[in-house]
Amino acid sequence: MFSYYVKLAFVSFKRTPLLSFLMVLLIAMGIGATMTTFTVSYMMNQDPIPSKSDRIFSVQMDSRGDGYDYDEEVISPEVTYLDVQNIMHSDIPKYYVALSALRTMLKNPTQQEKAVSSTVRTTTADFFAMFNTPFLFGTGWDKSADENAEQVIVLTKKANNRFFNGENSVGQTLQFGEALYRVVGVLDDWYPIPKFYGAKTTAFSDPFDVFIPFNTQIQNELYTSKLVNTRCWKNPEDDSYEAFLASECRWVLFWVELESASSQAQYKAFLDNYAREQQAQGRFANRIYNRVVPVKQHLIDQEIVSDDSKLAVWLSALFLIVCLLNCMGLMMAKFHSKAGEVGLRRAVGASKQHIVAQFSVELAVIGFIGGVAGLSLAQVGLAATANLYSYLHSSLMQMNAILVGVTILLAVIVSCIFGLVPILKASRTQPSSQLKSL
Repeated sequence: MFSYYVKLAFVSFKRTPLLSFLMVLLIAMGIGATMTTFTVSYMMNQDPIPSKSDRIFSVQMDSRGDGYDYDEEVISPEVTYLDVQNIMHSDIPKYYVALSALRTMLKNPTQQEKAVSSTVRTTTADFFAMFNTPFLFGTGWDKSADENAEQVIVLTKKANNRFFNGENSVGQTLQFGEALYRVVGVLDDWYPIPKFYGAKTTAFSDPFDVFIPFNTQIQNELYTSKLVNTRCWKNPEDDSYEAFLASECRWVLFWVELESASSQAQYKAFLDNYAREQQAQGRFANRIYNRVVPVKQHLIDQEIVSDDSKLAVWLSALFLIVCLLNCMGLMMAKFHSKAGEVGLRRAVGASKQHIVAQFSVELAVIGFIGGVAGLSLAQVGLAATANLYSYLHSSLMQMNAILVGVTILLAVIVSCIFGLVPILKASRTQPSSQLKSL
């Protein structure tokens, strides 16, 4: 019976091609707009590291002490260099990671090309294990490279393609400013979205080009203010790099991996005890307030996913409703033109349920075709969005299999829902009144 109703649906399309086309077009426009904005919002709100997001924590410490009454619960995720050095060697976390960033000129010293400006992620050896980074060649550096501030470097796949034509570059050297750094590893494709571990301004951009040890940055007195959120409640004593490191400026991001609730409580107690010790030495005068914030809560606290994307989804959903309301008017006209056919079917024994089933299948087919067309429009919309917001990572503009299925299913469901009134009205057609007009 279903196949018969599908056949009747296509026969109906041929009889009323203009109405059918307009219905499909309205559904496609509404679905296309809705799924374009929903896809971007959905991808932005993904769990960036689902295998362990409940075990990775941002360490936050309120080290301010200028006498003002700070009562907010959410504080900036940056901590001072002094505090990082003091808490870094606790044996409670499975892994710990200090993070900063800078910009420098990079080039392959064996080639004639000019050096290119590149972004650099400075971090510690545990970064690659904590965040499950895949390697194409080699590995990350070890803790001895951290301790000795070695001039080693890990490249992203994109950077390796640029400087070494995609070949295995492990053991090769890369000119980093005026110095030479030895390549120890090349990352494979790795695009956590959002890029939660760094500054919020880079959460949806490409990963930085290269990685070097955090202590190597310190040893070589490297710093780029535009890539780092620096918050100083008390200015450094002078303009020297040493004074900056010893100051109350918060500019280092610090992450830990804690494997259980007990280790979380233990580490929180460790931070509180450390803060009390510092308070006794004249620091942390404002309050003792330390937080270990899991990844998902960190994304919320730092407003990495803005409300603008959610608002856009609601606006596009309203546009879909407007399209469907107009489509409902076309459905009324289409089914009204078939009143004679309905009356004849009722006269030869078709029940109201049969009429409802026939027209429901017809609307489901229209919705399916509109969904496929809407899927194409959504792809066009995502491509246009990618061009407009070129700083966003391209993976945000790609629909996965789940979203493709949702698009088709949504089109079919909303078509049937908004077609209920026309269908029910058509099913109540009285055979006698229509047969007289035949």
